[in-house]
Amino acid sequence: MGRFLDFVFNRFFLGMIATAFFWLLTLVGGIILGLAPASATLMSLYAEHGYSFWEYSLKEAWSLYKQNFVSSNLIFYSFLGVGLVLTYGLYLLVQLPHQTIVHLIATLLNVLVVALIFLAYTVSLKLQVYFALSYRNSLKLSLIGIFMSLAAVAKVLLGTVLLVAIGYYMPALLFFVGIGMWHFFISDMLEPVYEIIHEKLATK
Repeated sequence: MGRFLDFVFNRFFLGMIATAFFWLLTLVGGIILGLAPASATLMSLYAEHGYSFWEYSLKEAWSLYKQNFVSSNLIFYSFLGVGLVLTYGLYLLVQLPHQTIVHLIATLLNVLVVALIFLAYTVSLKLQVYFALSYRNSLKLSLIGIFMSLAAVAKVLLGTVLLVAIGYYMPALLFFVGIGMWHFFISDMLEPVYEIIHEKLATK
């Protein structure tokens, strides 16, 4: 029981630290330009230190933040831009009168593509930790990576939906702990995607 409580405390405490880092770095970037590099920084810190919360430092976080600032914003806003256009298209589809089976299929396809765009971004967060990719290659590998392990990306999607649902009823938990834990979660779940891509690149 003692080990279990220690396990839970360590994860919870690290979630608080990581989330605090995230919000601090996001604010440094004026929120709009801070979100993406803050996320990339958390992914890099977790890859380096895992759940050893005592090894996380603001000095290292700041260094990673500066390194990731431009590239992470380019990727994030590329995916976000496409996602917003598709979401607006979805909104217009739903507003159309006299819905038919064609409208329903188009709506479902739109929802699917929006989900794939989100998953591609999570894959890009994972890959940027390990590979120095150009903007174009990062986009391509992120999109391809979705299909490298469908089980992994399905877990990411379901876990994210669950976290959002929990955050809806307990927003303070999401705000102070959940964001950090989400980054650790997707990092763990997308490990198979990284391993497959790493193997393929290593054999070339």
